[in-house]
Amino acid sequence: MKYAPLTAALLIATLAGCDTTPSAGTPSYGPPEASGLVTARPYPDEGGTCQVIGENALTVEYLGDASVLVGCPVVETVAVEEVLSEGATQVETVGEWVLLMVPTG
Repeated sequence: MKYAPLTAALLIATLAGCDTTPSAGTPSYGPPEASGLVTARPYPDEGGTCQVIGENALTVEYLGDASVLVGCPVVETVAVEEVLSEGATQVETVGEWVLLMVPTG
């Protein structure tokens, strides 16, 4: 049992490095539904951070045939800038999500 203190010390040192809390650099946000939004699919594709937003009382005035309503997490500034660079217009912030109208034509 002379190795027990050494084993315990190694275990403690290993566990001390396991921090499961999000770091300050990790963006954190809730799902769109937590902000009252309805989602249709990821945007621009399956791996996208943003979401195509569907119709409900919060979004009905932004939906139309000439554009797609997209929501991106507020903290995902690069994703928001990418959608804006496609010609989108930022229309509102709902909870933790920025709503953008992306022209379809």
